[in-house]
Amino acid sequence: MISSIKKKISLIILMAYLIPDVILGYCEDFVHFLIPRCFRRKKTITGQTVLITGAGSGVGRQLAIEFSKHSVCLVMLDVKRSSLILTEKLLNPGSRTFIYDCDVSDRERVYQVARDIKEQVGKVDILVNNAGIVSGKGLLEIPDEKIEKTMQVNSLSHFWVSFSCS
Repeated sequence: MISSIKKKISLIILMAYLIPDVILGYCEDFVHFLIPRCFRRKKTITGQTVLITGAGSGVGRQLAIEFSKHSVCLVMLDVKRSSLILTEKLLNPGSRTFIYDCDVSDRERVYQVARDIKEQVGKVDILVNNAGIVSGKGLLEIPDEKIEKTMQVNSLSHFWVSFSCS
């Protein structure tokens, strides 16, 4: 009997905290609906540090090019240094850039590069965990080593980079 009363009281207290948050959320959404997007304050990333993994090619390269237009400090990681150098040539000339060759499937290397970044660049404000590999073959056609490498790059590395940059 007493435990059911405690449960009801705790539920009432929880509702007392939750209801104002829900109401506030609806009010904010309503205001955002009323105010045209052109009048809303835009977030600026100027001067922030952006780290992009897999910046040597593809989507990572394009993201680096776009971020460089916003006067950010750009930190680029890729397994191929030559690809990073090519990406660096495509960036906005005034961009402050740092390149690190790093195989993100190697946890210890990721942690070492993260320490170097903290010493040389400082805190990372925006992390784009973009690195990934695709084999282009069926699962049964891929050797075990490639599957392990794919899992390390496409899954585990995102945790390692996130943890090391925080």
